[in-house]
Amino acid sequence: MPNKVLASRFNTLKARVDKLLGPATETNRNSADYRFGYGEAIGDNVAQSSSNDLIDALAYKKLYMNIQKVRYHQVGTAAFTAEAYKVGDYLSNLANTDKVEEAYTIGLETLATNMENDKLLLHSTQAEVTICDHAESSYGSWNGSINHIFTVTFTSAQARREYFNAGGQIRFQPSMSYSGSQAKTLDWKNMLASIGSVDFGCVGTYSSNGFGQEYGGIGHEIMTSSYQTAYFAQGGGVYNPNQYRIYAMELSDSVLQFKCEFNDPSYGQPDESVLADVRNDTFFVRANGTAQIDGTQTVTVSVPQPTSSTVSGL
Repeated sequence: MPNKVLASRFNTLKARVDKLLGPATETNRNSADYRFGYGEAIGDNVAQSSSNDLIDALAYKKLYMNIQKVRYHQVGTAAFTAEAYKVGDYLSNLANTDKVEEAYTIGLETLATNMENDKLLLHSTQAEVTICDHAESSYGSWNGSINHIFTVTFTSAQARREYFNAGGQIRFQPSMSYSGSQAKTLDWKNMLASIGSVDFGCVGTYSSNGFGQEYGGIGHEIMTSSYQTAYFAQGGGVYNPNQYRIYAMELSDSVLQFKCEFNDPSYGQPDESVLADVRNDTFFVRANGTAQIDGTQTVTVSVPQPTSSTVSGL
């Protein structure tokens, strides 16, 4: 005889899914709940069962639809195959066909654990990438230090939490165009090309190519009111002192500021100039996905895009 799946057990599962998909209400950065909340409205999307004995079939279906939203957001539609909305079958339940199977409920509880472990993931197919801020030098040749500084402003501290909880990032892509043969400029060009892109996320800052010095402890939730180095890369051989460095700081609970420094310090006899201008492109990477759910193209997770403002160009 199969075990009963009580509404109290359903409600516990529902609460776990709501915590992932719903608003980011925890403000204490030391709390285990701080990284929860994508900012989607739960409302009556999943009706709470009022009975402690019975699970409403519609409430169950809506819960599973929200599970689909979370999982598609995290791993994409190709990696997660939704099953039909199961409410039991005669062979398993013997006397009744309208009970949710316990084995299936156990599977959903395991899936909820996986979703909690993957809560900061944003699959590329569920993300939107748009320009954040851009700067390009126009010196022709240069040395010393040149900086691109800009701010990122969220509508509120909660919007900031939800942006990064949902896997949002600020992406950096430095580059240099140069076709000459001067060794120093070629080293700069190769160093910037090796970086690829650098993503500042919820809990750290990482290079897409694993190049340079990444700081896994510097991200959205580890901010101070003064600049911290979030990433740097440096030249090779005799050009080792040349560095591209990203600094991050928190102006308020809804405003971040970044400084991207191209530093070519004075050294050598003579001190060569860099014979090409540099470009620093930055992007918003935000959750803004859709998927086919219950026969309808449905928003999975979509967070508002912050705004940016240039403080200093290159």
